[in-house]
Parts: sequence; C-alpha cells; structure tokens
Amino acid sequence: SSSSSSSSLRNYDDDDERTPSTSYDDDDSRRRRTKRTTSILLSLATAFSMGFGAQIGDFFSARAEFLDDSVKSEVTDLRVKQLDGVDFYSKSEHSNEDFSNLDLRGTIWVEAELRNTNFSKSDMRGAVMTRSIMPNADVHGSDVSNVLFDYVLLRGANFEDAVAVGANFIRSDMGEMKIKNADFTEAVIDRYQVLGLCETAEGVNPYTGVDTRMSLGCDSFVKKYEGSGQGGKIEVKCIGKCE
Repeated sequence: SSSSSSSSLRNYDDDDERTPSTSYDDDDSRRRRTKRTTSILLSLATAFSMGFGAQIGDFFSARAEFLDDSVKSEVTDLRVKQLDGVDFYSKSEHSNEDFSNLDLRGTIWVEAELRNTNFSKSDMRGAVMTRSIMPNADVHGSDVSNVLFDYVLLRGANFEDAVAVGANFIRSDMGEMKIKNADFTEAVIDRYQVLGLCETAEGVNPYTGVDTRMSLGCDSFVKKYEGSGQGGKIEVKCIGKCE
C-alpha cells in the first residue's frame, strides 16, 4: 500500500471522518524536540537525495529556523495543533483528506498523492512537497513560506490569502490557481507561469500587506509578447521596468 510509507498514521473520530485525530501536549517539550530534530534530519537526507549538496548549508539553516517554535508565522491568526510522531509522507496517498489547522512545519511529502487535499490555515513553513500531485488542493490562508513546491502539479489549487514568501515553484504546473491576496515575494517561479498567474492576480495579502501583483512582478518585470504571426508565442519581453 502506498500509504504505508507514511510514518505518522492518521486515525479518524467516528463522528467526523474528515478530521484527523491529534495527540498533542504543550508541556511535553521532549516529544516536540524529538519530532523537530527527526524532521530536520529527514529534510537533510531528502536534500542530499535531490542533489542539493552544494547548497545544503543554506537549505539546512533555513529549515532549522522555521522549525524553531520561537520563530512565529506571519499568518497571525493561525490556530494550529501539533501532530504526534514524525511527519514523513513521501510516496503516500492522502487525496481528499483534511490537514487543515495543523502544524506541518518541516513535513516531507515527496511524490505524494494529494488531490483535493485540504491544507488550509496550516503552518507549512519549510515543508517539502517535491513532485507531489496536488490538483485542486486547498492551501488558502496558510503559511507556505520557503516550501519546496518544485515539480508539483498544482493546477486549480487555492492559494488565496496564503503567504508563499521564498517558496520554490520551479517546473510546477500552476495553471488555473486561485491566488487572490496571495504573497509570492521572492518566490522562485518559472517566467511563463508568472505570465499566466498575472492574468488573474489581484488583491493585497491580509497578513503581510503586500500587493499580489507586486509580489509577482506583474507590472514591473514581465510582459506578455504575442509575437508576429507566430501563433501567439509567449515569452518574457523585458526585465526591469517595462515601458
């Protein structure tokens, strides 16, 4: 079974089959430290397996920062619960499940099936979603800063009100995403995807105060070029201030 690779098994209450039962105790600092340490080590191993050896120092430092409980999320109204166990979901099946309002910092979802999965209002900073399948996933109102969304199928996903500062979307399918009020400041996104996102980008992020179009560089850094009798070829026309 593909879900057997997930080392955090999720159980559901009889009265609400969509809500994963959680076991957490704010006073149990030893368990939380163990969870964070293990997650960092798993992230480090994942980074090496993905060929990030040259940048491993920066990668490790950034993730360690987000896993520090003293570093607060910019999404100030998050009310997340701690999950028990190690959050390692690579190559697992979690489509149509509910992971909303959870502390998912540093969790690993490499090549996971996450169709229509609910991650709304969760703290996902530093998570690794590489090569996951996430069409129509709900990430609205979540903090996905510095998340690795590289090579991910995100078509139709809801990122409204999300904070995606520094997230990596390289080679991902971001078509038809809902991005109203999202903040993509310093996110790494393929230019042809930015062109598509800018067609519907609008609003201001309620947590960072950043304009969505500005965070994508829609009006300053990219311009759509229709070509001349070439079937509507699209390319980046200018870098810097467009005339």
